Amino acid sequence: MKTLHRRIFSIAPGLFSLILLLLTFTAVVAQEGRLIRETVHGKSLENNVTGESPDRKVSIYLPPSYDTSITRRYPVLYLLHGIGDTDAEFTVAWKNQDPDWGTLAALMNHGIAEGKLHELIVVMPDERTKMIGSFYTNSSATGNWEDFTTVDLVRYVDQKFRTLNRAENRGLAGHSMGGYGAIKLGMKHPDVFSVVYAMNPALLGWAADLSLENPAFATLVSAKTIEDLFNGGMYAVGGMCVAQAFSPNPQRPPFFVDLPFKLVDGKLQPAEPAYSKWSANMPLNMAADNKQNLMKLRGLRFDTAWDDEFTHIPITVRAFARKLDELGVKFRFEEYNGDHRNRMWGREGRLYTEVLPYFSALLEPPKG
Repeated sequence: MKTLHRRIFSIAPGLFSLILLLLTFTAVVAQEGRLIRETVHGKSLENNVTGESPDRKVSIYLPPSYDTSITRRYPVLYLLHGIGDTDAEFTVAWKNQDPDWGTLAALMNHGIAEGKLHELIVVMPDERTKMIGSFYTNSSATGNWEDFTTVDLVRYVDQKFRTLNRAENRGLAGHSMGGYGAIKLGMKHPDVFSVVYAMNPALLGWAADLSLENPAFATLVSAKTIEDLFNGGMYAVGGMCVAQAFSPNPQRPPFFVDLPFKLVDGKLQPAEPAYSKWSANMPLNMAADNKQNLMKLRGLRFDTAWDDEFTHIPITVRAFARKLDELGVKFRFEEYNGDHRNRMWGREGRLYTEVLPYFSALLEPPKG
């Protein structure tokens, strides 16, 4: 018995070490959140004329404690992608990005582990259309994307996940087209989202490459087929994408739009009623009518890069800042050295240093 007794205790320290190792490994794993991908049916998108699927893929980041703190509820950040992109803009690292710092999940995991960020649920929908973008706008051609985002998607997330389902605990951010969507939906729905951040927001107003001065829009006007559009380059495709959102016409196949431009003696001229419809959908022209909604937001922030290759963006973002200042709306605006995408990712990228900390601070749930 004594020999057996000694043998038992000679093994026990090894078992104890193994148990400690397993517990440590489990703790490390538990420090990371997880990414899931759901399919969300959008009733608001049913019966559209362009054949967009009402069943949308949505990537959702669940923070580290979600699976263990089963009574805890979390603030939610909705993150909107740019034109031509999908939710993969935030979930798959670009080729030139360090994968450890090149996805939203990686940034959240690092930030939470380092004490830089509070735990949030982050929702990233795929709202790309066949013409590469919805502009998060209700359209009689492609479907009601504003309603999908603010009603269908929010309801789905609140019903399926443990959210703090109040506006003060919901944020809305986006890049480029997504930045446009964040500003537009934020100013129209402060009862849904209380904090807004727009990164390099596009189409805030007419200027530079988004104007009659851009000869590339002549291709848009003359295009007869999808092939014509895609052969005509970025501005032809992008222009048709915007037209399906801002000036749809279900009675005009094959693109189901009215165009805002026409050629007169070889020169681009405004074409009504589409030109005015585009203008009415630009936040520079929406801000005054939505002043009271803008003043209800708990946080409004946007930025622009000096060298953005889409030249209307810096001009119109500055103009939007001036407009808000005239209206007495509180906001925070920053210009920085960069282009349309190059300062987003990495430990020093703006998502990690500016955007996520902003929502972490303002959407933090009350203590106690």
